Amino acid sequence: RRLPGFSRLALNAKRVLASESRRMAAERFDVVVFGATGFTGQFVVEDLARCCTEGRTRSSNLTWAIAGRNRQKLEACLAEASKHVDRDVTSEGKIIVADVSKEESLNDMCRQAKVLISCVGPYRFFGEPVVKACIAQSCHYVDICGEPQVLENIQNKYHSAAEEAGVHIVQTCGFDSIPADMGVAYTIDQFPGFVTQIESYHNLKSVGKGAGIHTGTWSSLIHSLANRNELRSKRSKLSTPFEWQGPRLQRKSLFFSNDAHRWSLLFPGSDAAVVRTSQRSRQDSGKHPVQYGAYIIMQNFFAAMIIALWGFMLFLVTSTKWGVRFADKHPGLLSFGSFSEEGPSREKLSKSSFSTTFYARGFKDQSAAHKSAKPDVLLVTRLSGPECGYIATSSMAVQSALTLLREKLTNKGGVLTPAVAFQNTDLISNLGKQGIKFSIVSKKE
Repeated sequence: RRLPGFSRLALNAKRVLASESRRMAAERFDVVVFGATGFTGQFVVEDLARCCTEGRTRSSNLTWAIAGRNRQKLEACLAEASKHVDRDVTSEGKIIVADVSKEESLNDMCRQAKVLISCVGPYRFFGEPVVKACIAQSCHYVDICGEPQVLENIQNKYHSAAEEAGVHIVQTCGFDSIPADMGVAYTIDQFPGFVTQIESYHNLKSVGKGAGIHTGTWSSLIHSLANRNELRSKRSKLSTPFEWQGPRLQRKSLFFSNDAHRWSLLFPGSDAAVVRTSQRSRQDSGKHPVQYGAYIIMQNFFAAMIIALWGFMLFLVTSTKWGVRFADKHPGLLSFGSFSEEGPSREKLSKSSFSTTFYARGFKDQSAAHKSAKPDVLLVTRLSGPECGYIATSSMAVQSALTLLREKLTNKGGVLTPAVAFQNTDLISNLGKQGIKFSIVSKKE
């Protein structure tokens, strides 16, 4: 049957657009690192460059670029990376000049990427424009955000648009909160029965003198504390409560852990918020949610008290706008030298490491999971790796991006947590190849 002239023109135009879309996708870089000249961005670039070397042994090369505002600094970033990856990457890594404050600049950058790793923080100020551009330009997105309010705000505003566009927006793909979120998912999969609650304990080992954290992380921490009440008001609007099973998990602040055998503190990062979001998704899919608590272990009671008092001081300081401005300007003073513009030395990072141990409790049979019942199954798992804030974080972000690039995910897109986005993928296995290993410690039935 012959189509009328207008219909034939429309069909031809549609075919041309589809062809052009495929051509543009083929011309995109596999991965673009935005914010490459920042402290963490430099380590992400180096880790990505190492993976490109590995990629050549697997029959296909990765194409990649770095992006930022200043071309000279981007060139210096590639030169610095060349010193640490045993080859010259100054011509291999391409350069894209992009400014987070200019919408068209972001759109142009995202049009050139299949997957974008954003290292531009604090994400409270610089995250949303990049997410918006990625959705508009059909570019998958990974970041290393650890700001709980930002995570839930982005999900509430952009999940539907990202899902409709078939774009995966996966935040918290660094130490915040791959260990917690993927560790909980791993532990649930390994549990020999019906798991109802999991608690995790970070153990951070830092060797050497000097600052251990860069001030970029400080700024994110300060503004998260200053806006700590946002989550409470947003969560109160959720109509569907969690359907917890088994005894309720009690939240603790400062205590001696009988599991870890150490004094411990409530972990102030985004772990609990991220896992909570993943568990809500788990419940929405028809599975039971698992209760979760995140903690960090201390060397002794004295150290735990010092950190607790320091945290209380920051709580008071960030309660006023003046205090927030003062904290932003004086990170070294308020952190007693733990944070600095220079960040930790490479020697210090090379000697540091972390482990996260998960204690999962539940029942042999689901029918026994009552509020007053005592769990009769204990599974202990562990994730261990190199220095967490920059070395492991970079590997986690890069492997997350490569998973988006190479694997067919079970979901069609949206703003997702790592555990939801990367279920049934090889991410855990690939992290193991980078020295970030999940393992079972013990089972008690």
